[in-house]
Amino acid sequence: MNRKGFVTSALLYGILSLFLVLILGTIAIAGNRKITNDKLKQSALDDVQNLTTDISCFSGEISNGNLITITEYDPNNNEEICTKTVFVPKTVTSIGPEAFKDKNIINITFKTVPMIDETAFNGNDNVLFIFKGASPQIAKDSNTLWGAINSSIRID
Repeated sequence: MNRKGFVTSALLYGILSLFLVLILGTIAIAGNRKITNDKLKQSALDDVQNLTTDISCFSGEISNGNLITITEYDPNNNEEICTKTVFVPKTVTSIGPEAFKDKNIINITFKTVPMIDETAFNGNDNVLFIFKGASPQIAKDSNTLWGAINSSIRID
């Protein structure tokens, strides 16, 4: 092979090698980015699952420092932390009559399935009830969910 052919071949192999390194590097970066994104999503999901609305937003029965029964939700108590999106503490075992009456709740998340009075959400419309894990018992002849009209349930 003459010198000119050798230089051309070497240059061609060099370009091909560089091209392969760039492609393999891009694939590796994309794979690592996907793994990182998946870890971030899982971390965010873990954080959301650990959210709890501050206990000062509720009135009710407290035992050993834990809220057991919710008798009233009062977003006016502290408007900075008491919102229309509620995360019920997992220690809650029951929600009393009209506890969330006329509070304009947007969604409410339960980590456990408490006993919910059939009038607990009277005066609320279009509430999304989110249950983590087990599903609640629902009256089959009712067109409302615990008093909330046009509402829905999601089980995660």
